[in-house]
Amino acid sequence: MISSARTATLVLEKRREDNIPIRLLELRKKIQDAEYIDTAVQRIAQVISKRIIEAPEDDLIFGEL
Repeated sequence: MISSARTATLVLEKRREDNIPIRLLELRKKIQDAEYIDTAVQRIAQVISKRIIEAPEDDLIFGEL
């Protein structure tokens, strides 16, 4: 991708023949794996739980409604 305004940025992405970025293909494969999804959900739950326990008053999600 090349953009211009006052600066120019050149980003080179690896792509397959059908023009889909390799990273997107990797993520598509991962979300088909039930174990990967289970692990991801558990990790998200751990992070949220830790935030609630450490500083519940600062939590934007579960703070005052």
